[in-house]
Amino acid sequence: MIRKEFFKGIRYPYITNASPNKRHDGLNIARGAFAIDNKILNTEINEKGNAVMKLESLARMNGFESGGAHSAIFDAELTLKVLGLIKKKQPETWNDFLKTANKLDTETIIKKEKIITLNEYFYGKSRLYLCAPLHPKFCTHPIYQWGQAVDLRVDVEPLLKMSINDLKAEMKKSPKFLRTIRSNKAPIILDKKFGMDVEPYNAIDKNILIKRAELVNSNEKFSENILTALREIAEEKEQSKSQEDILPEESIYKKFTPNKDTNLFAKWHEASWSDKLRLLDKFEDERLVGFGKKIIFQEAPHVLPESILKQVKRDIAKRILSDKKEKWWTCKEFYFECDNLRDKFTNENDEKNLKFLDQLNNFVMSIEKKYQNA
Repeated sequence: MIRKEFFKGIRYPYITNASPNKRHDGLNIARGAFAIDNKILNTEINEKGNAVMKLESLARMNGFESGGAHSAIFDAELTLKVLGLIKKKQPETWNDFLKTANKLDTETIIKKEKIITLNEYFYGKSRLYLCAPLHPKFCTHPIYQWGQAVDLRVDVEPLLKMSINDLKAEMKKSPKFLRTIRSNKAPIILDKKFGMDVEPYNAIDKNILIKRAELVNSNEKFSENILTALREIAEEKEQSKSQEDILPEESIYKKFTPNKDTNLFAKWHEASWSDKLRLLDKFEDERLVGFGKKIIFQEAPHVLPESILKQVKRDIAKRILSDKKEKWWTCKEFYFECDNLRDKFTNENDEKNLKFLDQLNNFVMSIEKKYQNA
């Protein structure tokens, strides 16, 4: 959320983890610690029999007051308490958890280590996978730049003989032989001993696991073929995507802003509103130009020429007055939800919330009226 808001606000969006800053994901750490030892945290069990890893639940189950959960500062304090408990109970792995707080550090681990334990979470369970990263020269996805490793539960030798098309077909099968390590998303990468101690790896001869890893690490051609297959799959996926326009604020990961534009960010924010408008001509990235016009429209609309003022209003009107089911809230969607809540609160004789709904309704009506003739 911070990145997208900075992006829309013409500020450098990656400040939280650009060097020397680092960031990690507390949820990833909690899941990784739980995968190593499911007694480290007391957890609720959901209807599917899986441990509940929501912050409020973890805090409450481990003796922390959680009555103020879901406010930003309180959630930050709860996160600190839960992670502090993990650090206290699992000090030997704490530093390992933090080693992947930076994309470059994560990539260094992937290129250096021969066998790793990767923690992944899906279908409500936190699991450990014993993996061998591909050859150091060819171990990151050619497009997404994520690390790639082979799951050592599989017999590697048949894979080495496959063509690129065969590898593509094999990648679609389950269980997957290839594991993706999202280097920029604080993955949990641990020592190989943790993976070797869990099923199905603990049932496989250790020497066989080491041999499989050596075959993967040392075979440059195999790793190159894997990346070629991944590139073709990504390109095919891109071609089959919907041609529906992507909104500028959703395009943060589609392409980076040019360095020339990034260097102008501070100057743009220091400038007067009139100078901000003139500086928009200096930006190469049209997304930034659009964001800049909207910021000026919100804060100093008198600065904008009539043509730009009308265009911004038309763009806003097109979105909020849409009759379609959109990815954002429209006036139509609001009125529908408001009517449902009004019926609910009327049945409950809840005068306080009915009054609040009326205030919201009047506010949205005023916005709708403002943009109807845009």
